[in-house]
Amino acid sequence: MKLYARVVPHGLPRNALHDAAYALLFEALAADWNISGVPVEKTALGRPYLPGENMPFISLSHTDGFVCCAVSDVPVGVDCERPRRVSEGAMRRVCTAAELAEIQAAPDPASRFLQYWTLKESISKKRGVGLSESFRAYAIRFTGGKPRCAGHRLYLEMRDGFYLAAAE
Repeated sequence: MKLYARVVPHGLPRNALHDAAYALLFEALAADWNISGVPVEKTALGRPYLPGENMPFISLSHTDGFVCCAVSDVPVGVDCERPRRVSEGAMRRVCTAAELAEIQAAPDPASRFLQYWTLKESISKKRGVGLSESFRAYAIRFTGGKPRCAGHRLYLEMRDGFYLAAAE
């Protein structure tokens, strides 16, 4: 898996963020995967893919001020989020009881929740289900500071001030 990310101006309209994420993807495909001129198609649930045989798997994400994409030889999902405040209700809708306890014990609960959120969304994108499945189905735990979830290889970092997570 290769992750690509770029800081973009804050306040861009949603369609401009979308276009910036796709521009990053096309640059990455041309530079590192020797793929150009291939259209991106979407499944019924909106998962983007490259049509044709032997094409890599792709995933894209954007948030105010940041765009990213992932390209891999196996199914992949990527998500990014900007730091922000988060409601307790959102945390309860997304996290398991064990995750909630860990978040509430963290020095910065909002930051810890956004780590869980980006990881869970990257898993859902990898699975091709988007937001159609409850994120509580993905029980994540941190071992030695690294995220773990059965059946998925997870990646998490803070890049340029944004949370960036990927799942393979």
